Amino acid sequence: MNVSNIIEQVSRLLKEHRYDDAQRLLTSAIQELPKEELLWEYLVYVACCAGKHEEAVEFAKQAIRYYPHSDWLWQNLGRELILLGRLDEAEKALNNAKSLNPNESCLWRYFAWLHQKRKEYGKEIEALENLHALGEADANELNSLGIAYYNQGNFAKALKFYQLSVAAEPSAVPLFNMGVVYNHPEVSQDADAADAYRRALLLDPSDEDVQKRLEATKKRLIPLAQRARASASDLIRPEEYFQFYVNPYEVLQLDKIKSLENLDIKAIQRAKKILLQEIELNESKVSWLGDYPLDKSIALALEDELYDEDKRLYHWAVFQNQRLLRFITRGDIEHFLYTDDYFPQETLELLEEEPEFCDFLSKPFARQYNLVLTRAIERRALSVVEVLFDGRRWVKPEDEDICFKGAIKWVNEIVEQMRELAEKGKTSRVDLEDIEDFLDNNSVVELFNLLPTAFRTLQSRLVGYIRSLAIACHNEHGDTELSAAVLELCKLFHFKGAELNKQLEEDFEAIKRIIDENRKHSFSAWIHPNQALVVTQTGIKYKGLSISPGDIEGIRWGIFVKTVNGIETERSFSLVVRGDGTTLPVEWNKRGLIAAAKSLFRHKDNVVSVAEMSSNEQEVFFQKMIDAVIHHLLPALVTKLVERLQNGEAVAIGPCTLTQEGIVFRTGLIFRKDILLPWADVETKMHSGEVIVFSRTNRKAQVSMSAKDTDNAVVLPIICAAMSNQSN
Repeated sequence: MNVSNIIEQVSRLLKEHRYDDAQRLLTSAIQELPKEELLWEYLVYVACCAGKHEEAVEFAKQAIRYYPHSDWLWQNLGRELILLGRLDEAEKALNNAKSLNPNESCLWRYFAWLHQKRKEYGKEIEALENLHALGEADANELNSLGIAYYNQGNFAKALKFYQLSVAAEPSAVPLFNMGVVYNHPEVSQDADAADAYRRALLLDPSDEDVQKRLEATKKRLIPLAQRARASASDLIRPEEYFQFYVNPYEVLQLDKIKSLENLDIKAIQRAKKILLQEIELNESKVSWLGDYPLDKSIALALEDELYDEDKRLYHWAVFQNQRLLRFITRGDIEHFLYTDDYFPQETLELLEEEPEFCDFLSKPFARQYNLVLTRAIERRALSVVEVLFDGRRWVKPEDEDICFKGAIKWVNEIVEQMRELAEKGKTSRVDLEDIEDFLDNNSVVELFNLLPTAFRTLQSRLVGYIRSLAIACHNEHGDTELSAAVLELCKLFHFKGAELNKQLEEDFEAIKRIIDENRKHSFSAWIHPNQALVVTQTGIKYKGLSISPGDIEGIRWGIFVKTVNGIETERSFSLVVRGDGTTLPVEWNKRGLIAAAKSLFRHKDNVVSVAEMSSNEQEVFFQKMIDAVIHHLLPALVTKLVERLQNGEAVAIGPCTLTQEGIVFRTGLIFRKDILLPWADVETKMHSGEVIVFSRTNRKAQVSMSAKDTDNAVVLPIICAAMSNQSN
């Protein structure tokens, strides 16, 4: 039996789509020639063509027993397993094929297919990149590679491979995908997106998705163009024209040439002669360039540019696109403004077809772009800034730093000013109005939300400093409400990276919990008619006086009860907060009979002051007031007193003198003596409105003071506990 004859017959049957006949012929032949590798390969292939993937798998496995080192059998086994959805088995088969021959293009196609099904975009990219490196990736595979990079969030690489796909085979699909990338908020180059969609429609005018995308993009671009045009006058002065590019066709007045084929040496030499005469007679100025001064050496060099075949073509392409020419020579922004009658199709196609044209154009375009963008930012012409960011496809990625040189410098100055504000916020309270004024005066939010990916680090730093201010408001100044308001400013920015965004969300949650807790413990009430008391984290306010927590030097509170013959005759409530030079007393007495009688005639909607409430209600309000004091005012006071003790200062509380070593007080009525209790020996308790300090080892050594009448007696137990823990 001749193998060549069998293969010839099988090939004929395949052309006629007689797959069953081909399979029977091969099966019969293999029974007689079981070790003919080519017959096994054809058998696997025929089964696949017939859609018999289960059989193809079995044939491949049988063949591998004879030929375990056949990379073709392993990779086609992998392909069949992918078709059956048996992806784990397929991966093992393909790995075996890779170990035998890693340079086979079909292997990487199957790997890409496998990873695409698993949505493993990183591995899909690796497989397609290997295929591309082998020079075997077709237009569809280059488009798939762009999609994989897009799914991974790598938009620059996605654009690169969409462009390569279009260059390999013009198609509406990768052009549509390019438009989607340009439209993405992370890229935000809508003018570039519009051109991509228009190119796609040239290839497939009936594509409704492209039409919808283009119309949606135009709705934003057309009014933006009108605003930008009105703001763009005089951004570049005439004396600044032609800094970065001079076009020989314009300078030599070769505008009547219809095509490059009509350009000859004699025409160039005649034009050069006229230009040199103009320079000599007009004091080096060129009248048809708006009397722009042109050096004679530049004029001579332009002739050489036209003798270079490539440069002659590239200068011609720029000259034919007058809006592009006027931008890179004069800074005119019409090139960036969308209109239905401006569509630089030929220039864009040349960019993709000849990378050398992009090399030629990129740097002069980028330098002019930098000048115009910087001026627009300086003048706060944000509509101009926006249209410039919308159309940057004329610059190579490696030249983007030239585009943004001036803008980055300006933006960095803003970030530094915010850093200084954040540093100031660590030591002194910065008002919300000051931060808002800074952001408004510099148009910070509007500008920073327009900035592209190249500014991501600076954007994140700016928001990071605002976040630092918010943290300082809470941690350093105890103003959680202000902290929350400052954090809210971060929400105005829409460019935050995932990590920073997550951190801000956590901050918002933490601050919200603190605010809720503070509000739960805050207190406000009318103590007497027209006398409102407020106790919050920012301090205490009453009768026109206010003291912040950090300024408090003394606190005392209590309830005085007087009884006669076992009957309560008098009850009064008091809280006294003393700051540096300010004393704020809050007092009220139990409601009397006259007040009780008046309450019977009070309108139900009238506000009832605490002093006019019943005794039980007054007790409840007093406890709420003291809870607010403990939560909001005491921590700062205790911290301050403990720090003084740790620094070696003495602190007096009633009859006691507190030092770093312990508490000193006097005992005895007649034979008085000073007693020093080391902190480890100090015990305290409260009983009947009295704070009692005594020795753990000698209960006779003790002293007491009224919590109601003695400044800081109520915090003495806390201080004792803190110092005792420290001594241990």
